[in-house]
Amino acid sequence: MLLSAGAIVLFSTVLGALYLADRAADESESAVRASQLNLRVLRLFSAVQDAETGQRGYLVTGEERYLEPFNRSLSSISSETQILAPQLRDLGLPQSEIDELQDLLKQKLAEIVRTIELQRSGDSAGAVALVKSSLGANFMDRIRAIIEQIQQLGISNSATHITTLRTTMRWLTSIVAGSAALLLVLAGGVLKVMFDRTRQIERARRKLVRINETLEETVAQRTESLQLANNELQSYAYIVGHDLRAPLVNIMGFTEELDRASGIFRSYLNATRASTADANSKAAIEAVETDIPEALGFIRSSMRRMDNLINQILVIARAGNRELNPERLRLNDLLDETLATVRHRLDENNIAVDMDTRLPEVCSDRLALQQIIGNLLDNAIKYMDPARTGKIGIRGWRKGALAIFEISDNGRGIAEGDQERVFELFRRSGKQDTMGDGVGLAHVRTLVRRLGGDISLQSVLDKGTTFRVAIAADLSKTMKES
Repeated sequence: MLLSAGAIVLFSTVLGALYLADRAADESESAVRASQLNLRVLRLFSAVQDAETGQRGYLVTGEERYLEPFNRSLSSISSETQILAPQLRDLGLPQSEIDELQDLLKQKLAEIVRTIELQRSGDSAGAVALVKSSLGANFMDRIRAIIEQIQQLGISNSATHITTLRTTMRWLTSIVAGSAALLLVLAGGVLKVMFDRTRQIERARRKLVRINETLEETVAQRTESLQLANNELQSYAYIVGHDLRAPLVNIMGFTEELDRASGIFRSYLNATRASTADANSKAAIEAVETDIPEALGFIRSSMRRMDNLINQILVIARAGNRELNPERLRLNDLLDETLATVRHRLDENNIAVDMDTRLPEVCSDRLALQQIIGNLLDNAIKYMDPARTGKIGIRGWRKGALAIFEISDNGRGIAEGDQERVFELFRRSGKQDTMGDGVGLAHVRTLVRRLGGDISLQSVLDKGTTFRVAIAADLSKTMKES
């Protein structure tokens, strides 16, 4: 029921996010088109100015090379005006002013052509007189006025789309953030169910230990029930991992799409920033360079945290379900191998290791023991007190059917009230200034119990901690008896 309700809400959230993402993309494209139109209009005006500059250079010097800017502009101005006409109508510029702009450009070019022809025919005085008249200046003043009007319309249009885009992004951010929060709530509910089920299994296991050995039938029945409950827990954990990860993948895809759209918009803004340095442009730049990246960063961090929680659930589930393979092992050899993998960390932190050379031999699962030893050594290194030289001690012995080994350190220690809780899933003790998810010791206890034993600790705050691990000395015998 919990997963069904969560799936329905998340499906609705995904639909809303898709709609808002599509709307954001439309607004972004509209704002970019408005900016592109402004840029093209400026280039058109610049071409007219280049033509006028070439005209004056030719009149002053009489050299044909000064007409190169005019010749380039002459071929581009007419065609560009025809292309811009429908876009200017869409922008809201009256048709009368579009016609006037086209006519003014033709007259201005005609005036420039006339002066050049007079100069070429030898009538320099006539050409200069035509330039000095107010005719060309009047044309340019009116062209400039219409261009400025177009610029204002473009800026206003772009500002409207940018405002809508920012509003849409805020809604989208809220929806995705709400999704992430919902996923965390669902994960909390699932974890509570798992913890409750784990406690039930633990109570059943302890009750079985107290049952008289002669009640073989009762023991067999209870063991079967316990196995069924454990299998159900494993299946439930895998279902949870799959059902919670699918919405995360969708949200991640939408996040990357938004990031891509934001990058496109950022590129166009950067290209047009010099000619649109006003308040609206600054707001748009702030949106794509600060607001949107911050929102996407929050979404990604929430998704990474949720994905990590799901992975840790599956780690515990796999530890309780993996088939064990007992083999003859020397604990000294296993510890030497593990210490070699962390030797660089020991040297970097100036930590000395004192290991008993006569640790017991066992028949147990190599991988499980490597994970147990690796986690305990990792904790000892990670929680050393930098105020003193680090020391790690390792010793072990046999006690009946059990093989026992201890790993001690002189690190920070664990407060008395936290000494049992550190074995619970996602629970940590002391200052949270090191990387960790609160999974390591829960994983270790699960593995130790599967190896037919248990783990305990003794610790004094600011003095150090000793973890004692007791496992079946012959796991293959224990497995046969069970």
